[in-house]
Amino acid sequence: MALHICLSTPNTLNYPQGGHLWIFINWALGFRACGCDVSWLDVVPPSTPAEEVNAATERLRQALRPFGLDNTVLVGHLTDEPTSFDDNIGPFDLLFDLRYNLPDRLRTRARRSVLLDIDPGQLQVALANGVYPDPAHDYFFTIGSTATSLARFPDAGKKWLYTPPCVYLPEWPKCPTSSQAAWTTMAHWWNGSWMIDEEGVWFPDEKRAAFEPLMNIPVQVAAPFILALNGIGEAEMTRVERHGFRVVDAHVVGATPIDYRRFIQQSYGEFSAAKPSYVRLRTSWISDRTICYLASGKPCVVEDTGPVQSLGLEQFGAGLHRFTSPEGALHALKQVMANYEDECVVARQIAEEYFDAHQICERVLSLTL
Repeated sequence: MALHICLSTPNTLNYPQGGHLWIFINWALGFRACGCDVSWLDVVPPSTPAEEVNAATERLRQALRPFGLDNTVLVGHLTDEPTSFDDNIGPFDLLFDLRYNLPDRLRTRARRSVLLDIDPGQLQVALANGVYPDPAHDYFFTIGSTATSLARFPDAGKKWLYTPPCVYLPEWPKCPTSSQAAWTTMAHWWNGSWMIDEEGVWFPDEKRAAFEPLMNIPVQVAAPFILALNGIGEAEMTRVERHGFRVVDAHVVGATPIDYRRFIQQSYGEFSAAKPSYVRLRTSWISDRTICYLASGKPCVVEDTGPVQSLGLEQFGAGLHRFTSPEGALHALKQVMANYEDECVVARQIAEEYFDAHQICERVLSLTL
């Protein structure tokens, strides 16, 4: 009998944007490739009107339909109080939880439960400060690292097991690049978020601040650059475009998982800064978006956040370049452009060797069941 895996997702009902959904689609398809039955769980406040729940559920199912996941969606209530609304949820062999506040009454419907941290540093600081209830899972996985001596954030009293983020390779084939393709990325430009470092200093934790040292890069490189951003505003868009970036609406070019995949696969490669917290706390984070570029055979020039454990200490000479300064970013961009075809080949090889969803999900299952 197939194992039944419940994927507990955050905000996929009320924010079914393509890039957000792909985080969970890749895991769901990876577990399915291991022969598992997969359920996709999201929760809503009990006060949410039934018509809103039904409409949101149908939107999510439409977005998941191209991947055969539309009939897997379950909706529960975000409350610890007993409710008959979600009596049909469970039992499961494994709950794979990517949200940080799932009610215990839903968590206990699985034989084993796993929390996956996709916000290293941010989550541990939040847990240490009581922002979330203390999660009572059997296992705790993170895509970052608290084990390295470079990490500058607490472990929040948990034993964290490392796992890379994953990409489901059959849905992300290597793609050719047109002569008009641009360096791209997709981001929330600003969100009003602040973080505190290990010395108690507060800093803005948004992509606008992260990109500020890199704003003069486009005028130094003979290639187009596109930033897919949301909620940027006309005045800020004008400022960014004066530096040589073209700005497009992320909610348009990444509206659905298919749109998001098309945007990445039509790119020349990814050029991106990391959120300041990932860099300053030395989290060893790598983006779920970056590995989709790699799988598509698109080289990546992205900001260094610390050594990525799955890559060991090996420094790849191609495919994936991680910079620590504007000068390093500029050098990496020019290096990729001088050897582009070889860079594309190695990018795909990195995805196949280190971020294959099938292999990663098999390892998670072997460690937890």
